[in-house]
Amino acid sequence: MTTSFDEQGIRQAITFYAEGMRTGDVAALKRGFHEQAILCGYLGDDLIAGPIAELYDWVGANPAPAATGDPFSCETLAIEMTGRIATAKVRESDHHGVVIDHFHLLKVGERWSIVSKLWDAEP
Repeated sequence: MTTSFDEQGIRQAITFYAEGMRTGDVAALKRGFHEQAILCGYLGDDLIAGPIAELYDWVGANPAPAATGDPFSCETLAIEMTGRIATAKVRESDHHGVVIDHFHLLKVGERWSIVSKLWDAEP
């Protein structure tokens, strides 16, 4: 596969994440993540860590920015690939503030999936 095809697959996984977060669509989130994905990061000084199901539960239990009118943006800052693994750096902004996400992705077959989401407030 070509690098641009792989980059498109990586960007698609990130788009599933962004749309799921923006709209509250847990099914979209699930299309972006590997079933065994994990998350770990900070919301203020609180450390949040766990399996990806915790993100699905949180999104399902809280009103989405698209429903509340709260601002939301997700901008890909960088993508690095090495064979069938990749890292994407993303700036995400919502009513909590601005964070930098580091997504680790894995290519299985022809599909890219997020296997981990790490984040902290933008310095």
